[in-house]
Amino acid sequence: MEVNCSNCRIKIDSNNINVSKDTAYCDSCESLTSLSSLLESTPSSTFDTAQPVKGVQVLDNGYKWSIEASNRSLMAIFLVPFTLVWAGGSLSNIYGTQLLNSEFDPVQSLFGLPFLIGSIVLTSITLMSLFGRTYVSNDNGKALVFIGIGSIGWYRRFDWINIDRVTESESSQNKHISLEGSKRLNLGWGLSSEKLYYMSNFLKMKLKR
Repeated sequence: MEVNCSNCRIKIDSNNINVSKDTAYCDSCESLTSLSSLLESTPSSTFDTAQPVKGVQVLDNGYKWSIEASNRSLMAIFLVPFTLVWAGGSLSNIYGTQLLNSEFDPVQSLFGLPFLIGSIVLTSITLMSLFGRTYVSNDNGKALVFIGIGSIGWYRRFDWINIDRVTESESSQNKHISLEGSKRLNLGWGLSSEKLYYMSNFLKMKLKR
C-alpha cells in the first residue's frame, strides 16, 4: 500500500502506517495524519490516464497540464422541450401580453418574478447540458477551474500547492469533486459518473506528484 504525505507529498514508510489506529506518520515533515483521509485522496490502482473516456480531453506536459470534461448530457432531450414550454409559456403570458399591449401591470409583473427567476435557472441548466464544460488547468503551479459555456461562466484561480487533497462526494443526488486545502473548491456537477471518476483520479495523480 503506497501512501503519500498530504503536506510534503513524500511517500510514507509502511512501518509508519498503523491501520488499526488510522494513522500515518511522515518522517520527512514529521506530521501525523489520518490514514483514511490519505487513502481517500489516493488515485485508484487501476486508473490509467492513457485510456480517457469519451467527452474528456487531457493535455499533459509535466508541470503544464489541463483536463476538460463536457457537461453534455442525455437529460437535454427532456430539458429542452420542458424549458421551451415552461419559460416560453409562462413568460409570454405574464410579460408578453404587457409588451404587445404597451401596458405595464406592476401586480402581474411582481407575480411573474418567480417564473422569471425559475426560467433563467432552468435555461442555464439546459444550456449547460448542451454546451457546458468543466475545465481544470495548472501552469507551473498556477491553477484554474472553469465551469461554463465557451468563455462565459465561473472562474477560480489559485495556487495548486495550496491543495491538500482531492475527494469525491458520496451523495448520489449531488455528485461532485472537491479540491480541499486552504479553501474548498467544488466542481463536476452534471458530469456522468464515468467522467467524474476519470477527472477525480487524474487530479489525485497530479496532486500526488
